[in-house]
Amino acid sequence: MKIILDHYDYKILKILNDNSRLSYAEIGRLIGLSQSATKERITKLVDDEVIKKFSVDIDFQKIGYSLKVIIFLKFKNDEFKLFINDLYKFPEIISCKRTTGEYCLLAECILNDSSQLEGLIDRLIIYGIPTTSIQLSEVKVDNFFK
Repeated sequence: MKIILDHYDYKILKILNDNSRLSYAEIGRLIGLSQSATKERITKLVDDEVIKKFSVDIDFQKIGYSLKVIIFLKFKNDEFKLFINDLYKFPEIISCKRTTGEYCLLAECILNDSSQLEGLIDRLIIYGIPTTSIQLSEVKVDNFFK
């Protein structure tokens, strides 16, 4: 079912996307609604599952993970299902996305250094063919909410 949003809902989503720690009162002030009206709208967005979760953006470098890596994996036969079942064995992987095209999966990883990356690649090879790219920086894009 498609949810119809108005301009206040989009403003709320943009604000929460930028900083989900703001209070209802602060968000209301920013968009010109009362605290209670803002709370009602956010509750409805959560109930309608437009907002699926509130999360934090962790600076992994500050806690010792200086290497962020994107790994593309190509599988054959049932290796994909086996890998998904064994995903818990890879705490370095913080996000996985199933994709179309040449690769079946894109895994985002955080690592301490290149030797940890080498060990991860060695462990992944039994499931498929990994292709790695080291992330140099991240550019925040929020064009959707403009």
